[in-house]
Amino acid sequence: MTGTLAAIILLGAAVGIGWMMFKKKAKEPEKTAPPPEPARTDADEFREIMDSLLGLNLMMRKDPALSPDMTREIESIIDDLRSVIPPMMKQYPGEALTYELKKIGLTHLKKIVKEFLDLSPESRKAQDKIFKNSVQSLGEVTQRSRQIIENNETAEFKTMAHFLAGKFS
Repeated sequence: MTGTLAAIILLGAAVGIGWMMFKKKAKEPEKTAPPPEPARTDADEFREIMDSLLGLNLMMRKDPALSPDMTREIESIIDDLRSVIPPMMKQYPGEALTYELKKIGLTHLKKIVKEFLDLSPESRKAQDKIFKNSVQSLGEVTQRSRQIIENNETAEFKTMAHFLAGKFS
């Protein structure tokens, strides 16, 4: 009999706790999702790319061991990207070449330079030719992209984009 009484009390307590939790949950306001972030505009995206390139330029300037020739070549690439990306974003927003050029400006160029600058002087000597080839390759890409835009060679977009995706992605 005492076992039955204990079971009834435990069952009543469980039902009571369940009822209290149900009521508490019913009183809590529904959690709403945070408001969506405003969509990024082309200007926001370009500003982000320019900030990345500015950081790269400052990083280069702080390294006295980087040759003036390489500094000029990298700055030339930065100038090309600065002039090529806005018209690409405006005229050809969905093109793969536009995407690849934005990636070069946002990450690829900075990554190549930073990895080289992070090396010891001995390692830099060993990697110098590879670094120069990578920078020259990016320079050729940005110059060719400028020509594609200036001449409106839309047939070249996909070819160049596939080349870039394979080389830098």
